[in-house]
Amino acid sequence: MTLRKKLYIKGMELKQNKTKRVLTLIAPLAIGFSLCACGSDNVAGGGPSGTEAGNAITAQILIANAPAANARVKLVEHNSLNGIEDGYTAIANDSGFITIEKVPVGNYTMEATLNESAVQWPVDIKDTINDVDLGAHSLQKSVYIGGSVANFFADSISENFKNMTGVLKFRGLDHSATIKDGKFEVKGLPAGTLNMVFIPANATDTVYVPITTDAGDSITTLKPQDSIPENNNETLLIDDFEDGDNLHLYGSDFKDPINIFDPSGGWTLLATNYGPKAKVNIYPEYSASENSGHPFLVVIQGDENGGNEVNVNFDFPDSADSGFVAIITLCIGKQYATYDLSSVDSIAFDAWGSGDAEIQIVDGSRKDITGIGYTTGKYAFTLPKTKTNLKFAWADIVPKAEDRKSVTSISIVFHDDASLHFDNFEFIGKDLLNIWKQQ
Repeated sequence: MTLRKKLYIKGMELKQNKTKRVLTLIAPLAIGFSLCACGSDNVAGGGPSGTEAGNAITAQILIANAPAANARVKLVEHNSLNGIEDGYTAIANDSGFITIEKVPVGNYTMEATLNESAVQWPVDIKDTINDVDLGAHSLQKSVYIGGSVANFFADSISENFKNMTGVLKFRGLDHSATIKDGKFEVKGLPAGTLNMVFIPANATDTVYVPITTDAGDSITTLKPQDSIPENNNETLLIDDFEDGDNLHLYGSDFKDPINIFDPSGGWTLLATNYGPKAKVNIYPEYSASENSGHPFLVVIQGDENGGNEVNVNFDFPDSADSGFVAIITLCIGKQYATYDLSSVDSIAFDAWGSGDAEIQIVDGSRKDITGIGYTTGKYAFTLPKTKTNLKFAWADIVPKAEDRKSVTSISIVFHDDASLHFDNFEFIGKDLLNIWKQQ
């Protein structure tokens, strides 16, 4: 099929596309609005929880010839349209290495992303016994695709797509976009062949369009002045601590920071133990720490750039007792209320220092044996030595979709000596301001 519409470079003057990009478009073979059916939706091995395989897949992610620490890696069955629901995730360590275990036999696409860079490559798992070393792969500038759906098809059928409503997905990748009024946009795609699948809202069949892209491509069929505006809710800064208080920027109906025992919509620090009477020392010293076992406001201090950040050191007693704990907690809103965070795709924050930590998610509507709330998700990480923007997929922290709809607080938990600098906590996702609407 020949593409009869011109493609334009986003943000440049209207002109013919002259990049090396190769466009291969496959249109429906039937006349009119008859759509070609796409392939299977089968899931290799049932996904991460459905296998007893014993292999391990390793790879190293690089950027500018250096390890891409904290790059996020996704492994998805190559025909899947369900993205990470049918796949696996991993976060690269400081040396850029990732390991994914127990992957069934099958053909997959592995994708790594970090900020505005991405890379993809095919992975063929032949057995569940031998380990697979995928070697090193370098991140490249990511790809943007957007515009009018109709202009991705020949003139003979393009009229049928002008006002299309539906969803765009990519086979083997964890990317999708809503199509509204016949327009869409997708950012952060890896270069290479992108198998786009258009799914109309009122049709059972789909339309398959493969496009081959180069790193940094920006492919759009819209003129620059017609580009789809940015979604201001895509990233929501919850707190940068610049106001110097312990209430986050959204969702709080509590305006009295003196009352430290009701931290509605705010940040607190708990440093205590569940064994012999002893104390976790906290520096800088804070008078409320004398109230052992009770939360007090986090220590907000000036940073090196003239702003504010959380800065605190934990000194645990020399003891074999595992009950010592220090917890920095953000209440999403009211202290015992729950909030629907299913619209959150990931959380991100700046952190650095020393020591090991764990993100913990609590649902206050349920109680564990301590009676203080039920932990629905945990995710361990090591603090980087230098300031780093850490990003964690929400589904990795809270695996069950139903649990993401009932969240009271998000905590960073320490069980041993640590030094923490913490700043710029944010949610990434869609319709994020709706989180604080009462259910």
